[in-house]
Amino acid sequence: MRLRRSFMLPFPIARESAVLGLLLLVAVGAALAPTLDVGFVYDDRGDVLDNPAASPEGFVAALGRTNRPLLKGSYALQRAATGAAARPFHAVNLALHLACTLLAFGLARRLARSAGVERTAWVGAFAAAVWALHPAAVEAVAPVTGRSVLLSTLLLLAALLLVTAERPPGLAVAGIAATLALAAPLARETALVLPALAFAWQATLGAGEGRSTALRRQLPLLAGALVAAGALALSARHRELVAFSLAARPPLEALRGNVAAVFDIARLWLEPGRLSVDPAPAAELAWGAPATLLRLALLAAVAAFAVLARRRRPLAAFACGWALLALAPANSIVWRLDPVSARPLYLATLVPVAALAVGVARAVALAARRWPARDAAAAGPALAAAACLVGLLTTATLARRSHERAHLYTDPTALWSDAAAKAPDRSRPWQNLGIELMLAERLDPAARALERALELDPSASSARCALTALRIRQRTNRLFDRRTPE
Repeated sequence: MRLRRSFMLPFPIARESAVLGLLLLVAVGAALAPTLDVGFVYDDRGDVLDNPAASPEGFVAALGRTNRPLLKGSYALQRAATGAAARPFHAVNLALHLACTLLAFGLARRLARSAGVERTAWVGAFAAAVWALHPAAVEAVAPVTGRSVLLSTLLLLAALLLVTAERPPGLAVAGIAATLALAAPLARETALVLPALAFAWQATLGAGEGRSTALRRQLPLLAGALVAAGALALSARHRELVAFSLAARPPLEALRGNVAAVFDIARLWLEPGRLSVDPAPAAELAWGAPATLLRLALLAAVAAFAVLARRRRPLAAFACGWALLALAPANSIVWRLDPVSARPLYLATLVPVAALAVGVARAVALAARRWPARDAAAAGPALAAAACLVGLLTTATLARRSHERAHLYTDPTALWSDAAAKAPDRSRPWQNLGIELMLAERLDPAARALERALELDPSASSARCALTALRIRQRTNRLFDRRTPE
């Protein structure tokens, strides 16, 4: 079977696509513009400003002892160029997200063309807008540390688009793709999944190619990923992190916790109101618990569909396989201290959203064809206009909610108040809320928040130290007030 003519150049070049791409960038940039005014939040200061490996002076010396060297190199280079101001860091994050949005637009157009739908530029723009404007994307763009997701996704998508073009890559393009596949895991280790994602494409949308052609597509990504995996294995810091993960939970226990975490992560996308800077962990359930068995059955059903439907429903199968594979590196047998996070959704939701947009386009086209013959001439344009209106309303709603979520990050007190309200039985949000209130000189509310944090976790040393410092400041203020003359 001849390969579908679905994979053209990675960047849109037609006038319609250029206009839609520009409008897409304007919409996404406007919605996420408040992130430019965000300071350093949560882990930003420790990972960027206070990390010797992320400094211009210490980067080279720490190169063999740090994880994510490409990410740390970007921090060091930016600190050398722009200093320690937060705004330039956030500007780079937003620029990376906009670049990923363009690549998502190109990928969605390709998927739409493979499905045989019309107006692929519109379908691709709608898919890219839903993906890029979803409030979950803010969780990767607003914190500076979200750059690991943005940078690795940008490199991964660029490599994938190069090797899945209509023609197999030549030597020069293969070399570029291999270099991108090597670089992506050096920004975030989960990008090692790239060869598996390319294989999923080959088994679905690329099915029917000869073995030699398939190898020409797959080998550059596999070679780059293998070199990156070797470099990570030689890194002392990565070995320490793996040892820490295994000590925290052995693989089977990690898998049990991650089965629950994956569904909580999915709920963050389906229910954006649950998004938080510090989400609550998933409930701990035994292997034999009905909820665990149900979740395992659902995951197995999605995986089975991705395998069995790859010939009859290649796009749907690819979307299911993409989502599972993209979530697997950080949410399977490796345990993280914070298994529930919105950041894995950044890559995992891209192809499913594109497949959903293609499904909507197909439904509109089918409805137009089934209209009574006498009304067929008017049915197509009317349905297309209705679909465009729904698309505009959807993207406008997502843009508004993303803008609100991005704006929340500009106020640390409001950000942690939101986190504490969504996870009231979790100590860390209360601790960080108390510290932010203390920095804002709101001492009494800060004391209550820190006391709540210690009530939930008496071993929270940071909260205890902060509360001690706060009590000293309160006593000093009272003493000063008594000594101040009327």
